[in-house]
Amino acid sequence: MKEKLDFSEVPYQYAMCLNQQCPKADTCLRQLAEQSVPEEVEYWSIISPKRLNPIKGDCPYYRSNIKARYAKGFIGILESLPHKQMENVISHLISFFNRRTYYRVRKGERLLSPAEQQQFINILKYCGVSQPLKFDEYTEAYDW
Repeated sequence: MKEKLDFSEVPYQYAMCLNQQCPKADTCLRQLAEQSVPEEVEYWSIISPKRLNPIKGDCPYYRSNIKARYAKGFIGILESLPHKQMENVISHLISFFNRRTYYRVRKGERLLSPAEQQQFINILKYCGVSQPLKFDEYTEAYDW
């Protein structure tokens, strides 16, 4: 049985796929998004069928419907660090994210993807943080 998505969760202008013959169609977010489009939606963003036809093997547009673990906020991590080390970490994180995004991520307004979590951990290691730390919260979400 195919999974049904709530179309309101699909990102704005997310490119959907119309290739129902794809062997991975049952688990592809692009296919599942296409199948959940309400009738009142007049315009969609799709991946060109002309682009999909010559693809053999793994599809570069495939997005798994398995939810990923996103991190939400890291104020607790910063508070556990000595002041001087915390200043160094903040400086590197602002360089990585930019100032505005850093503050949004720190408070948990913007989630950190698994790849961004790894970058965050790499920055902590670079700054000499060795103890294992946990983000303030975690949530499961699709990796659109």
